Amino acid sequence: MFVKDNKIDTCKHYFSSQLKDKFSLLAVQQMWKTLICKRFNWSGAEFILNQKTALSESDLLYVRDFVKRLQSNEPFQYIIGETSFYNLTISCNSTALIPRPETEELVNWIRNNTANPLSILDIGTGTGCIALALKSVYSNTYVEAWDISDDALLLARKNAINLNLTVDFKNVNVLNTINQDRKFDVFVSNPPYVKYSEKGEMEHHVKDFEPHLALFVDDEDPLIFYKKIADLALLNLNPNGLLFFETHHKFHDELEREMKIRGFINIELRKDLQGLDRFLKAQIP
Repeated sequence: MFVKDNKIDTCKHYFSSQLKDKFSLLAVQQMWKTLICKRFNWSGAEFILNQKTALSESDLLYVRDFVKRLQSNEPFQYIIGETSFYNLTISCNSTALIPRPETEELVNWIRNNTANPLSILDIGTGTGCIALALKSVYSNTYVEAWDISDDALLLARKNAINLNLTVDFKNVNVLNTINQDRKFDVFVSNPPYVKYSEKGEMEHHVKDFEPHLALFVDDEDPLIFYKKIADLALLNLNPNGLLFFETHHKFHDELEREMKIRGFINIELRKDLQGLDRFLKAQIP
């Protein structure tokens, strides 16, 4: 027994003491609440009222295993198997990047700039979070989403089923794609943009657990996906169509130049809530 008794409030002290040096107090509290509520299928109110509930031996082992995995830098979202994104519960695993809060800002920017698009294409969809969030906003819009990973697409389709949202997920390698039969009103992408040479600067919970296919690009051409998607947008966006990117703050100016070279108009750059250059919007003429 690794706790003096098996009450929830006692186990919480164990959980906190084991993780206090790795996470903030607030983060530990949030993780504990999420863990227990998911384990017992409790609401927030039930969590508050049931602090004297006794955990079974199986529950105690579950908590201990959870702590060990967090101590080994495994992301909380992968262990718990889900995260919240744009008021949706998105299932997560190591086949796709964990949806980030800043990407919710991108979805919101699209929502504030497009009234009723008839069609949207999400390139590099991963969990499907962007496509599904937009479909939840635009219920009558055709939403298509691409990824090169069959495993990521399997996860995205699972999320669509769980959320009862219809998105047309396809296995497409954008780097090998020239033209499409369908035209779209909106392109959106959060493609790989971290150079391999920057791998050493990244947190262990990212570089050791999240899929490198979705993270890294060769140092020689870090904008390869952006340039290819921009070229594709010129061919496959409807007149006055919009292209939205999530970007690396180090390449913001260079990407803006690439968009101007290609003839895009009304180019707008935007920072995220942390003040980092993060997003780009452009329109085809």
